[in-house]
Amino acid sequence: MNYRKTFLQALFIFCKDRNMDIDKIASLSSINIHDLNSKSRYKVTNHQMETLWKNIVHFSNDKLTGLHFGAAMQLAALNAVGQIIQTSSTVKEALQHAGTLLHLITDYYTMLIEEQSKTFSVSFIKNKGYEKFPCSMKHIGDFLVTFTLYEMRGLLLTNPEPIKIGIPSFHKDYKAEYEIIFNCRVSKSENYSINFKKEFLATPIITANYEIQTLLLNQIHQLLQPQKLKGSFSRRIFNYLITNSYLYAMSIEAVAGNFNMSVRTLQRKLKEEGISYLVIVEEVRKTLAIHYIENSSSSVKEIAAIIGYSEPSAFVRAFKKWTGITPSAYRT
Repeated sequence: MNYRKTFLQALFIFCKDRNMDIDKIASLSSINIHDLNSKSRYKVTNHQMETLWKNIVHFSNDKLTGLHFGAAMQLAALNAVGQIIQTSSTVKEALQHAGTLLHLITDYYTMLIEEQSKTFSVSFIKNKGYEKFPCSMKHIGDFLVTFTLYEMRGLLLTNPEPIKIGIPSFHKDYKAEYEIIFNCRVSKSENYSINFKKEFLATPIITANYEIQTLLLNQIHQLLQPQKLKGSFSRRIFNYLITNSYLYAMSIEAVAGNFNMSVRTLQRKLKEEGISYLVIVEEVRKTLAIHYIENSSSSVKEIAAIIGYSEPSAFVRAFKKWTGITPSAYRT
């Protein structure tokens, strides 16, 4: 499989979801989208990637594009995650195997796992020889540290809570945005790094989540464009939440950041369409719950956790409100 091609395709989808003119961006970056989608061995040079990232940042006016892309790419990476799950039983093994696959996505970084007495760190070290591509190195580095954290959430039934995160591109003006994305302390560092408590390395991977995600990936188009939502912006929010539904419900702050707007602007645009963010989240949970009950073998407890309910009883009550019967009765 051409992972670099998949990465590039996902990046263009990310841009399109944000109402960017991907044909114009591709043309200015000397990339042929038709060839990218049709030719299995389509390659892009480092110079093209540098120009592409510059154009994306320019047209989106988003200096944190790499971070937002990393938080939004889970489904596009399931093929790689599948390989990791097949050869891993714990977080440590999964990270070790992920490090061996990194070169399939980029030559810019090498992944390093270091264990201390009470903590461990996952670092992305810059490889020499790519200093001429500072923009793409920055955003791919931002992508890697964010993607690693968010992807780990999809392999577990517990939320991995990092102690701290270091990024070379840290800027104090974006401190609040960093905290929304990472939910921990972020500071400037020489290399990209994520620090966790050491005992987290032995945490077992929950393969049922991958089954759920694969099911969602294969049938995602059936769930998009809900009939209940009439406004174009509210449908975009719904589609984004569906395609990025992983393990934990996304906060309105994180969603607003990915659409490169403030929470207030997002709320105002939804209000203009006569709907609220919470109503959309409820519709997303309902859609996913029914889909998983109908099509997966996962337990009610697992499905409840995956769509954001800490207690199965709360999920059962919500499901009964949506359908009139319990999840078990609906499945039967």
